[in-house]
This record gives sequence, structure tokens and C-alpha cells, in this order.
Amino acid sequence: MQVFHSKPLKAGVAPLALAATLWAGGALAQDAGPVKERPPSAETQAPQPIVVTGSILRRLDLETPAPVTTLPFAELQDRGVNTVAQGLQSLAANGSATLNEGWNNGGSATPGANAISLRGLTVQDTLTLFNGLRMAFYPKADDAHRNFVDLGTIPDVVVDRVEVLKDSASSTYGSDAVAGVVNIIMKKEVKGLHLDVSSGISSRNDGAEKAVDFTAGFGDLREKGYNIYVAATYRKKDAIMAGNRDYPFNSGDTSGICDSAGHCLAQNAGGLQFGVSSNNQLNVGTTLAPLTAIALVNPVTGAVLRGGTYSLVNPGGCAAFGLPTVTLTPQQTLGSFNTTQCQQDLRKQYRTVRPQTERYGFVTHGVAEVGDRAELTADVEYTHDQTFIQGSPQAYQGATSASSDPGDPRALSFLTLPAYVCAGGVGTIKGQGVVSTGCSAANGTLNPNNPYAAGGYSAILRGLYDRPVQTTVNTGELRGALSLHGTFGSDNAWDYQLDLTGSHIHMGLLYQNYLIPQRIADVAANGSYNFVSPWLNSDAVRDYIAPQRYNVSTSDLYQAQGTLQRKLFALPGGMAQLAAGASWRHEAINDPSANPANPTNPYSRYYGISAVSAVGSRDVASGFFALSLPLVKGLELGASGRYDSYSSGQSNFSPKVEAKYAPIHALAFRGTWSKGFRVPSFNEAGGNPATSIVASVVNCATYAAFCASHPGSSYATGVFGLARTQYANPNLAPEHSTSWTLGTVFQPDRHFSLTLDYYKISVKDVIGGISAAAQTAALDAYLRNGTTTGAVPGVTVVPGVADPLNPTARPLPSAIQFQFANQGRQVVEGIDLGARARFAAGGVNFATDFDGSYLIRYELTTSTGAIQRYDGTLSPCDYASCSGSPKWRFTWANTVSRGKVSLTATTYFTSGYDLAEVDYGDVAGTCTPGSTTTGILYYAGTTTPVACRAKATWNLDLASQVKVNRNFTLYAHILNVLDIKPVFDPSSAGGVAAGAGNYNPAWDMANIIGRYFRVGAKLDF
Repeated sequence: MQVFHSKPLKAGVAPLALAATLWAGGALAQDAGPVKERPPSAETQAPQPIVVTGSILRRLDLETPAPVTTLPFAELQDRGVNTVAQGLQSLAANGSATLNEGWNNGGSATPGANAISLRGLTVQDTLTLFNGLRMAFYPKADDAHRNFVDLGTIPDVVVDRVEVLKDSASSTYGSDAVAGVVNIIMKKEVKGLHLDVSSGISSRNDGAEKAVDFTAGFGDLREKGYNIYVAATYRKKDAIMAGNRDYPFNSGDTSGICDSAGHCLAQNAGGLQFGVSSNNQLNVGTTLAPLTAIALVNPVTGAVLRGGTYSLVNPGGCAAFGLPTVTLTPQQTLGSFNTTQCQQDLRKQYRTVRPQTERYGFVTHGVAEVGDRAELTADVEYTHDQTFIQGSPQAYQGATSASSDPGDPRALSFLTLPAYVCAGGVGTIKGQGVVSTGCSAANGTLNPNNPYAAGGYSAILRGLYDRPVQTTVNTGELRGALSLHGTFGSDNAWDYQLDLTGSHIHMGLLYQNYLIPQRIADVAANGSYNFVSPWLNSDAVRDYIAPQRYNVSTSDLYQAQGTLQRKLFALPGGMAQLAAGASWRHEAINDPSANPANPTNPYSRYYGISAVSAVGSRDVASGFFALSLPLVKGLELGASGRYDSYSSGQSNFSPKVEAKYAPIHALAFRGTWSKGFRVPSFNEAGGNPATSIVASVVNCATYAAFCASHPGSSYATGVFGLARTQYANPNLAPEHSTSWTLGTVFQPDRHFSLTLDYYKISVKDVIGGISAAAQTAALDAYLRNGTTTGAVPGVTVVPGVADPLNPTARPLPSAIQFQFANQGRQVVEGIDLGARARFAAGGVNFATDFDGSYLIRYELTTSTGAIQRYDGTLSPCDYASCSGSPKWRFTWANTVSRGKVSLTATTYFTSGYDLAEVDYGDVAGTCTPGSTTTGILYYAGTTTPVACRAKATWNLDLASQVKVNRNFTLYAHILNVLDIKPVFDPSSAGGVAAGAGNYNPAWDMANIIGRYFRVGAKLDF
């Protein structure tokens, strides 16, 4: 596509230029041109002042005192990148807490979303703009905690470039710009017809994708004074199933992970059902797992086990369900299971590594000259994104989600099948089991689901529903913008810009195959559900026990903004300039709970569907300024500030000072100092409680008495899920930050540049959940003494399901409950390195681009003074879901071209990290597990760690293109051309401890996908 910048404005065509558009705002940075070289204009004209991300001042020099990286989207496409989200994910400054498509599986709190986390300070500390203006938040919060903008709502087809400001910018944009700003800038002008069609597939013949981009534009802003274009885009990606990848990433069977001495990893209770550990012990969880799709039954008299064992309810055996048979030894049966059982690998059968997605969008854009000194821009965009997510089936027994009801979660541990069933049967949940009443020999029939009914016995049933849980997310965003920019006064001394923008997001979530415990009790009592052969059940009875749940969430943002700039007076280095402006915006989220509290009937709530909700709105009024003082030639000083006042009660002033000094043409030094802030999110300040599950383990060396009270099974020694339930706090203060940057730019000519920048960000009043010390203290008191409250103020430990083999022993903790709080100070500092070179030899052109980032320090000082050091470890887990804080990341792209042919090789590298979960109590460098965490795992029966570190990960992409003629271009991409496998990581959020795939989805998505082929063609007329 061709993109042109305007020359002096022409009159009389505004109505025509805007006929195809509707309403709402351009951008502060819309006129900023890419850093890459452009062909000279046919007409000689003076360079036009532009706005660079991070300032409201228009300037001629693109190299600002603050570090800004420009990513032309055309260059990203030349590397094999076909979405803005994918390009930003590879940015070296993108750190822990990043959200990519690998997190959109299973229980993700933000299904279908993509966002980056500059400096690793979470997605809420990175402000994302479109054409310099804000967009509506994604309706769901990251970890039910942090608001952010979804990169998936960006219409890639019209993106010209992305400007990334790697510095705090609250003095320009207000809240959320603590770590930096991502500004996605659309094409200003398009002429002609343009079509881009591509298709791809992995080397394992899955994950197929299709993409079509179309743009049509007419009018010439330079010659006719207007340009209008329309664009459409469509992309579809098929799911990639975990079972189609290599071991150990494709299976819940961890017993094949062994050391040289033959010691193997113990089976995780949530992985392979009826798997056996290396010490020949059956994997058993807290509710007497394992469970499979073929239910097990055990006879009882009243509520007392008759002494039998759990046997298959279906006489056809495992083959009836397509499952392999496993024969247990007497030791493995634990006295509870029949020797003949079925084995089911839930990960291999159901889980995905990349969900199925489908996306389309439309754009209408118009720009026109108004009079001789003004330009009017309008655009409307709509993007629709559908993500289909699948997880493992739920068990008939389980626990409802935590909610605003203090009694939640409620657990159903024993599903009792009566001897007789009838239409009037009543299932009542008492304690943690089901009591069925109302049926007898006089009014009912023998229960066909209970093989012991003829003997007068009830039966306890355990098993999985035979359909996987599924979530379909449909997100649509409508955005409009209107911008008027111009000059007035003598010699155009005054510059003004007026912007209006509005965006609305509508998200519909369809939950399928999620069970309701009370309804399971009902069908158990009346016999209407066939547990023996579940495939025979009607849709009506399935809809009763697992009714579809559809929930709608919305998010809105409306903003009006105006700026005025004036040349003040001449200084030895140039003209001093002052700009000032004002802004008003309204932002709102309406995210009602899909599984709200029900104190009167608590067991009528779903298993597995979060109760999280956030409903609120606020208005923000702001005033801001920027001053530029070129004191002498080569020395520029600047200052800016912004005051924000929130209708929710917060206010803040954010100042910034900056300087750039160029003693010679080829060398410049630059630096900034600034203050920033982040207001509490809607969820943090007023949402319903949110629960995340962390993989935990009891250190039996520390809690010997607790473990000794649970003999005969892995109940006390195996991995268990600890729910961490966070409650909102309306009294939270904003987070406040102080940032410094110091850097140098070396650019001897236009063919070579080198940048080196140091940064340090200090954030106080950090909003978080519970400190490692507080969690450890609360769990310690419970495991030693059974203390549930009082050990740590404001923290409650919830006992879990009793050990079925030792029911009188103290159960494992199931949850720890706490409130959001301002609880400490975070510091992150590091170095960014960038290099760019262009040269030619013998008719061959060479280009190289390097983007690297080194994390010097990332630490949290808690409110008690304890220091947690995260850099180079798996932490932070509380803030970043255990995605890790690697020390090094870099991207290095090299292009060779001759004539109409080019080839680009791009290397992506992320360094390894210690597997210690520092914020959960582990100590980095010791390779020793904490008392209740699983950052470091041991081989079964040994003190030998499975892994102390995750190794570095890297991959290489190749992209080529041939320009057949002026209208036709062919291209081909081979992503991860060496088919490099993911790094084995048993401890991250994607590791075995979480029952997932033994790799880290934050850094290893390209590797788990494997070698991927894409071919495409471009037509330009």
C-alpha cells in the first residue's frame, strides 16, 4: 500500500471526504511518520511538524529525549508477522505478565485477549492507544485484577506503524502509563485497490489459518485535498491440540520424566487418570481422584462404606468408553479400588495449546482539507473476534466458585445413588454428600445406575461428565473518531487540535458443559440421568444438569480533548514552544457475574464458572501542558505535567522533565525524570471476589505431624490446588511511580544508528493480594494447629475436603482469602539496546535490526520490609501468574535483497530463569521448595530436584518475497524453521504443577506450535 503525507491544505472538499464516515476522533500522533526511509516526494516541500508518542508538542526531530521505538507494520510483515499483537509480543521490553494466545486456554480470566506488559509491570501499567487516543478497556480484568486494552481489537489491515514509548508518560496521558505507552497509528491515506491473501499450516498438519485483507481508497490529499478509504479484514486460526505435540507437552502422564538413575516424576493427580508414580503408588487427589468418564461405584449402608471397592459402573468396561484398561497391584488399589480400572489422559484427549479463533473487521476512513490551514479526519472501525476454548470434563463432585457469599465455595464430595428411584425423588446435599429421599419399593423402581440396589444398598458414585467444558467468547468493538487539526495567526504561530472519540465493546460468553451440584443430586435421586451409559442421555436431561450459561459484558469509553500550541520566542537553539490542553473522558465497565452468589440455594451455582464481576463508571477531567526550550544548538530541555481528577475521588498531578544534548551531529545524550500513577481498577476497588488456583504442596520435612496423620495415600504429599480468593477494597489508594531514563543515540549517518538506554521505575503503594510471608504464616498456623483465622489479620484459611482414607485427620487447606491492599514498593531497572544498519555491496542490499533488553533488577519490598527479588526467577506469581522474569530478551532481524527478491531471517531469544516462586516463599538459587509451594519439584521418593532452572528459549523465522511485477507480489514464511521444541518447564503456569503442558506459554508459543508454513500474495492496483 502507498501512504502519503499532506502538503498545504486545500478548501472545499470536506463534505465529500467525510461522506463515508460517521463520527469521533483522530489522534495526537496521527501525523507522525515512520522512522524508515521513504522515497522522495515528487514535489519539494518543507518537512511537516509531527507529534511523537509521549508528547503533545509538534516537532521536526523524531529523536525525542524519551526512548521511542517505531515499528513500521510493513517491516513486521516482511519478518513473517501478520498481526500487531504478534509483533508486540516479540518486543524485547515485553516482560512478565504478558498475555498472548497461549494463555487463552482452560481457566483464563481474560479469554481471547492479547496484551503486552512493558518492563514486566503487568498489562495495566502499559497504556495502549489508537491514533494517540484511549480505547475502551477489555471487559474482563487480567487475573480479575487489572484492566487493559485488548490488542485483538485493532484492525491490522489499516495499521501504518506502532510507536512504543519505553518511559513513563502520565504527564501526557494520565493513569496507566507507568511502564510506557503503545500507540498504534493507522494509515493516513490509501490510494487504489489492495488485496492480501494468505494461508498457513503447521508441519504437524494442524493449526491451519486463513487471512484476507482488502483496502480501497480514492482521492489524493496533496492534489485534490481529500482521501477516503475503506478496508476489510478476515482471519481464522484452527485450534492446535495438545495431543498432537511431542512428549512431555502432549500428555498428563509425567512418569516418563526421569533422571539418569531412573527416578521419575510423581504423577500429578490432575493429569493422567489412574496413572502410577515411579514408586508404584497410584495418583490420588484430595477427593479420592483419579476420575474418568466411566463412573465408579462403591456400595454403602446408610452413609457407611460397606467395605467394597470402587468398580466400573458400566459392565462393558473401558472399551465401551474407548479407554485403555489398567490393572492395579494390591498396593496401588489402596484398598479402595478394584484391580481393573480405566486410564484416561485428559490433556491428550481434550486440551489445546492454541484455541480456535475467528476475526473480521471493517474500517472507513476519510481525511480532507478545510480551508487553507486546517485538516479534518474521521474514521469508524468495527472488529469482531470469536475465540473457542476447551478444557477437561468436570467431575460430578466438586466445589462451586468463591463468591460474595462468605459460605462459598460449597463442596459436593460424595454423590450417593439410592437403591430406589422415582419421579418424586429428592436429592438433598448435606455436609459434603447427597441424601436421596422420597422413593421406596412402594412407589419407585430399583435404581438402574446402582448395581447394588437389589441388595438394598446405596452406592457412592465418582466420575467425570463425558463432555469437556467449553467457552465461546464473542467480542465486538465499535470505535469512532473525529479530529480537526490546523494553524492560525501570523506565520502560523498557533497550532491547535480537537479530538473526539468513542468506543464500545460488547462481549458475549457462552459456557457449555459446566455442572450444577444440586441438579446432579436431583437426577441421582429420581434416576433421570444415565450414569452407566451417559451417551444415551437426552439433550433435555443434559441441559438440566449442565445448562448453557450466556453472559454479556460491556465496556465503554468516550473522550473529548483539545490542545493548543504556540511558538513563544527565539532561543539560540531554535524556537521555544508551549502547548496546553484539556481532556474529559468517561469510562465504564459492566461485567456482571456469570455465577453470582445464591445464599438461599448455594448448591444451585455452577462448578468452575467464576463469580467475578465488576460494575462501575467514572469521569476523568484533565488539564496538561508541555514546554520545549532549545537553549543552545544541540541542547533541548523540556517539561510537561498533567492534573487528573476522577469522579471516584482520586486526583493526581504528574510532572516530567527531560533533556537531550547533541555535542556533535552524530551523537546525542538524553534523559528523563517523571512521576506517574495508576488508579485502582474497577475490579480492585469494587468487584466481586476473584479466585485463582495455585499448585501447592506440603513440605513434610516441615510439617511431619500433619503428613503422618494421613498414611496410606498421597493425599498429604502430592500436589494440590490452593484457591487464592481476593476481595475488593474500596479504600485503595492509587499506585504512584517515579521513573528515570538515561541514554545515548549514535547516528553517524542515515544508514546506521545505535541506541543505549538505562531505565529505573519505582512504584509505591503497589496494589496486590497477600505477601509470601503472610500466606506462609497463615498456612503454617493452619497446618500446625488448625487455625483458620487470627494468625494473620484479615486472612482466612478455608479447610478442604477430608482425606477419604483418613477422614478424621485435619484436611488440606482448600483456599486462602484476603483483601486487595496497598502493600509495598516495587523497583524495576534495566538496559535497552537498539541497533539499525543499512548498506549495499555488489548490487545486494543488507539490513539488520536488533532490539534487546536486559533486566538488572526487579524486586518488591513488602510493607513489613521484606525484599523479594524476582529478576531471573519464575516470579512474580501473584502479579504475573508465574510466567517468569527472564534477564535477557532480544529480537534480531536480518534482510538480504536483490532486485525484486528479499529474504529475512529473524531470531527471537529469551534467557532462562530460576524456578523459584519467590513471592510464594521459595528462595532463589537454593533449588529447595518452600513449605507450601511447588516452584521446585523432586523426583518421587528422592530429594533430587526435577529442574532448578528453565533453560533459555529461542527460535528462528524465515520470510521471503518476490515482487513479480508492480501489481503482484508473492511471499512465503517458515516460522520456527528449525522446529525447535519448547523448553521443559515443570513449574510455570503452564507446567506440570498446574496440571498443564510442561512449558511456559509466555515465551514458548512459537516453539509449542512448531514449524509453521505460510504462503500469500498481494495485489495492488
